[in-house]
Amino acid sequence: MKQRILHIIKSLLGSAEYVLRPWNYAKDELLVLCMHSTPLDRKAQFEALLDFLFKHFKPLHPNQLKDYFDGKLKEGPYVLFTFDDGLKNNVMAAELLESRNARAIFFVVPDFIDATDREGYYRTKIRLNIDPTVDHETEDFIPMSELELSQLLASGHFVESHTMSHLLRSTSGKEEVTREVISSKKWISEKLGHEATVFCSPIQTNFSVNAEAKRTIQREYEFHFTTFPGLHSVNRDPQMVFRRNIEVHWSMGQIKYALGKADLPRWKGEISRFQQL
Repeated sequence: MKQRILHIIKSLLGSAEYVLRPWNYAKDELLVLCMHSTPLDRKAQFEALLDFLFKHFKPLHPNQLKDYFDGKLKEGPYVLFTFDDGLKNNVMAAELLESRNARAIFFVVPDFIDATDREGYYRTKIRLNIDPTVDHETEDFIPMSELELSQLLASGHFVESHTMSHLLRSTSGKEEVTREVISSKKWISEKLGHEATVFCSPIQTNFSVNAEAKRTIQREYEFHFTTFPGLHSVNRDPQMVFRRNIEVHWSMGQIKYALGKADLPRWKGEISRFQQL
């Protein structure tokens, strides 16, 4: 009940901000979206979301990331889709993006892909709380196969690292950090023939990344996608890429809240804490 009330409040605030105080994002702004499950029975909802977003933002291709962070792209604002965990139902999302000439980044977890009991792995190590009204089919709980990931790469999408096991934590020691950050990159290279340049920290970044992990990520990857929302036109750091979490089953009001600016001030402390690592 508490969660439902919170969602209603965010929906009302998001709708109000959208109408009363338009976003007015700068031409050099980039909103990076963080999504997870995209069930097939939410296809129409995802299509409506794309229609809404592409009315306000230009899609940024993942291969334009370097140019953007080098300050070369100023004809936006832009939007980039990313999907965490590499769920099989993300194939639908990839196909719909392709139909609109857009591409995304899919962050994968090798131990999830290689698990004998993949659904069990997802339920115990990646997403403990699952809403059965949203996720209820097999493809909502298992990962894309190596073949499907290879097909994504061939279609122009990016497949990047979301750690080896999704269990990287701020308490992890050097050996654990090495496996989570470096071995996941090696797996992508060996299994998919793709050199990963983007790392995405799991859960809340300050809960999963310590100083050792931060240094390792900086050394091994060109970009670090975090869980912090923010404005890239203000702070353009490829090792602290901001993302806005939205989900396909959310109301449009909730999505507008996540895309707006009203929620940004409360993240300043978390961002400062990460910068000081």
